[in-house]
Amino acid sequence: MSRRRTLDISRISFYAVCSTTAIGLIFLFGLYSGAGRTVVFRVVDSTRLTIMEAFGTMTADASTIAGIHPTHFLQPARSPAAGITVNEVADDNGLILLSGFFDDSNELRLIRRDGSIVNRWRVRFSELFPDVSHIRDREPPSTDWNVDTHGAVALPDGSVVFNFEYGGLVKLDRCGHPVWTVRQQTHHSVERAEGGGFWVPSRRHHPAGSESPFFPFATPLQEDTIIRVSDDGVVSDEISVPGALYASGLDGILTTHYSDLFWTERPTGEMMHLNKAEELTSEVAAEFPQFAAGDLLLSDRAHNLVFVIDPATEKVKWWRSGPWLRQHDPEFTPRGTILLFNNNTYRMAPGDLSRYAATTRTSSQVVELNPTTSEYRVVFGSRESQPLLSVIRGKVERTARGVLVAEFEGGRVFEADAGSRVIWEYVNRYDDDEVAEVTEARLYASDYFAVTNWSCQ
Repeated sequence: MSRRRTLDISRISFYAVCSTTAIGLIFLFGLYSGAGRTVVFRVVDSTRLTIMEAFGTMTADASTIAGIHPTHFLQPARSPAAGITVNEVADDNGLILLSGFFDDSNELRLIRRDGSIVNRWRVRFSELFPDVSHIRDREPPSTDWNVDTHGAVALPDGSVVFNFEYGGLVKLDRCGHPVWTVRQQTHHSVERAEGGGFWVPSRRHHPAGSESPFFPFATPLQEDTIIRVSDDGVVSDEISVPGALYASGLDGILTTHYSDLFWTERPTGEMMHLNKAEELTSEVAAEFPQFAAGDLLLSDRAHNLVFVIDPATEKVKWWRSGPWLRQHDPEFTPRGTILLFNNNTYRMAPGDLSRYAATTRTSSQVVELNPTTSEYRVVFGSRESQPLLSVIRGKVERTARGVLVAEFEGGRVFEADAGSRVIWEYVNRYDDDEVAEVTEARLYASDYFAVTNWSCQ
């Protein structure tokens, strides 16, 4: 005989109460974890953000990977401007080196003030670095549309030296033929060394499971370094940047963090974010009494940190954190000052998935600091009549007239005079709605190049 099941109200009530209680406890624990930002909350939230960011990156890069639209290099246009929009220095025979994305390719261009092209170097990562085994902390570029050039200099013989961002250093001759490559994860800047060669930021990768050289940071870990590369492409020296800070008793700067460093949550990954290394030359060293010719000026975006090290002792001689925010490209000037591009944003705020959502600031700035007197002033970007915004990257160079600025996300390069008036401007227009990013701009005097004929026919 079969047994007929009857509705057991008491059992249903019991399970309902248990379920409600469990859901309530989970909800309360979630509130507690969120309010107290406990380890559980941080792990779950970090996982959520990682998934969301990965999904967003995949969606944004789909057209780039498919070769349909180079989204990786493009930004919304901020005005209808295209090409040379201002040119009040027509008597200047100087040439401007630009590095960025032009038409449909990574390219370096040497242009006149009127925008006409003197020479161009079209570059493809896949051709120059067919072996990508040196890229160890990230996925190698899927296509040539997934890697930027970042950091470039031109030499008097018409050759150029430049980085693929975290992809390697390259020298091309005047006609674009490879002279040498350096298979290290070089990035951000390339600067001449006074005694010959170049100073370039690079990285060492410490894989998961290896011993970390920098407590309390755990592996996997990226250690920022500075390499000196000879004129013939040989790495002759490498300096650990966090090593210099630790050796100078400044490891406390690197362990500043928005959350507590519990033993269960040792920080991993990017300790700092080096984005510039420049040598103090003997020509201007007398203007900096606390430094010596050969000292290196460095910039760490992650900690709003600008500092100077002695490459011989590998120790810090001077440092300052702020008032700039997420700065780029500091340089020594003949005025005895340090000039830099102040991004002036909080783009690295935890949980920020948008380039602009995390900042209430409306403009980036070019600023200048006297490291001896601490005098600080805004050179450009302090008024509505001086629009400037690049949440990431950006370059600045002192010129005889004022400053030359590469506004990376605006796809714009301009020169402003001593009165902060724009006297030359170029906008790298891509289409009706977008501009292509410019990662470098340098002004060269008309007599800098020994080349009299740029033709490669």
